[in-house]
Amino acid sequence: MPSTPIKSCNKYVLSYKDSTNKTHEVGFYARDAYDCLMLAREFNTYVHDNPGSVIRIQQKF
Repeated sequence: MPSTPIKSCNKYVLSYKDSTNKTHEVGFYARDAYDCLMLAREFNTYVHDNPGSVIRIQQKF
């Protein structure tokens, strides 16, 4: 993924449930929600291995 200046990115919070049904939230600066998901898959092994565990991607203002 090409680098993007942080000023052109928005903050997103991605929520997912692990195998014990516990909810986790991680934050990323991304261009859009899809970019946030791709970053989460790159940096979080659980989300990478279980992409169906993502329950919400919310933009923060």
